[in-house]
Amino acid sequence: MRIGIQILSLKPGQVGGQGIFVRRLLRHLVPQLGDERLVLFLRPELAAEPACDALCAHPKVEAVVENPEQHYGDGYAAWNLRLLERAALDVVYFPLSFFYPRPLPLPVALHVPDIQHEYFPEYFPPEQLAWRRQRIPESVALADAVITYTDFSAKGLQEKVGADPNRLHVVPAGGFPEDEIPPATDKVRAASDAGAGCPFVFYPAADWPHKNHETLLRAAALLAERGRNEHLVLTGMLSQRGDVLRKLTSELGLTDRVRFLGCVSQEELIRLYRTAELMAFPSRFEGFGLPLVEAMQLGCPVVASKAEGIVETAGDAAILCDDDPHAWAETLSTILDDATMRGDLRRRGHERAARFDWNRCAAEHLALLRNLGQGAPATAMPRSEGRYA
Repeated sequence: MRIGIQILSLKPGQVGGQGIFVRRLLRHLVPQLGDERLVLFLRPELAAEPACDALCAHPKVEAVVENPEQHYGDGYAAWNLRLLERAALDVVYFPLSFFYPRPLPLPVALHVPDIQHEYFPEYFPPEQLAWRRQRIPESVALADAVITYTDFSAKGLQEKVGADPNRLHVVPAGGFPEDEIPPATDKVRAASDAGAGCPFVFYPAADWPHKNHETLLRAAALLAERGRNEHLVLTGMLSQRGDVLRKLTSELGLTDRVRFLGCVSQEELIRLYRTAELMAFPSRFEGFGLPLVEAMQLGCPVVASKAEGIVETAGDAAILCDDDPHAWAETLSTILDDATMRGDLRRRGHERAARFDWNRCAAEHLALLRNLGQGAPATAMPRSEGRYA
């Protein structure tokens, strides 16, 4: 069987959750291939990444390296179709929320992490909102199977996009691959001196509006007014909103207490999780919440919002908080002062994180792709409280 995975729209430097998902999924899926051949469609600059280069060199992987920008225009759909037809695939998987051209003359699996734009359309520029509202529903309607992370996202795809529940598959992702986590040899502060020698609360998130940094910054100001000395460390991509957040930080008198580190290496990210007093996660919307799993995996206590996707992922391993700076300040203060509570959160977090496994995620993807490629019905995987067991 020949299985295609088309990631031509994934560019190096994209550090969002879907980019991480694709890289980690591929790394765990390739070793599980049996008689199948995996045909990977990707850009030259992505193929040059060390991890992707190693995957492309695997004896069961064929790399089709193309620059899609060279084909943009009226003939783009025909070029895409020829690309897939030349590969003689039995099934093709598009893991980046949409597929093109539509329809295709072979079985198609699609991954849609969430449809945030239907819950918070105000967070999207008009052109991007229109693009999402056209391409995602059309792709979902025409895909033979649609994979998503959580029951919450599956429910949203049914209610807001009209997805066929019989074609929906809930497959949770994992956290850090176990062999990429260095031993916890000490408890020194991160190499960046992130907390300036002080205890710190950590929030790893790009500065997108739904990540809700403002509530956390205002809570930090309330903590400072109480005389607390904890700092706040923020990592993740900074766009134009970075200036807005820095301005708010200054207005709140927190310039010396908040560190904007931007994108950091995985090694430093792991150190930050391990040395933070806790991770705050005030996001107003998540289809899954990868940092939740990463924090729990590394023993970092979690305080999070009550957004549905977060509640489903975190289970009972996080303290949940209302979307209000005073509530956040009170909750953070209570947990920072209670070592026993933080220890209990670490224990529950370890237990919860163990349920999210990349090998299982890859195995479920591969089983679904095999079924589609063999013409078997894509019976939806069970969505129940036992899904994360």
